[in-house]
Amino acid sequence: MKIIGINASPRKKANTQTLVEAMLNGAAEKGAETRLVNLRELDINGCMGCEGCKKQIGKCVQRDDLTPLLQEMAASDAIVLGTPVYWYHVTAQFKMLVDRLYSFIDIAFNPETGEESIASKFPAGRKMSIVISRGDPEPPPLLPQFYDYLDEWLNLIPLSLNCEQYEVFHQYEAHLDRKAALNAPELLKQAARKGADLVAG
Repeated sequence: MKIIGINASPRKKANTQTLVEAMLNGAAEKGAETRLVNLRELDINGCMGCEGCKKQIGKCVQRDDLTPLLQEMAASDAIVLGTPVYWYHVTAQFKMLVDRLYSFIDIAFNPETGEESIASKFPAGRKMSIVISRGDPEPPPLLPQFYDYLDEWLNLIPLSLNCEQYEVFHQYEAHLDRKAALNAPELLKQAARKGADLVAG
């Protein structure tokens, strides 16, 4: 079983990376082959809106480091995606990755009803975990409606990746402490168990 973990934090060895690595370690202990990718180390671009991918669904026409990564994700058995929360949303690196998942989206038009429908051409059948690290506690003291919006927006990812089985793993109240997860042994154990669950049938 192959599991790819993608860390979208621009900070090196901070909370998001710690939790993604804990998940991967838990999966590796169950026999999975794992790989960690740090988006901050890659040359990546956002979607250009060129619609070139609609000529061949599942193939982004850009030639950067995200292009082969998307194909590696499609060939994996499970995916772990991690991002900290920056200003009530995901990081810019994470957003670029999600925008490029548009290359797997097929939009069909029904000429009889005039309705459009969306379907993902990403290979079905894989599990996924989304790791979210945020500074605020739960419930948040300020502007909680923006976290509600973020939770709703995250549902776009399993839709794009054609995943029926997924979950979101949260770290709350990290503040600006990049070692908050490292110093939380119970949280690390929980992440490792979630990683092991990706391997379990």
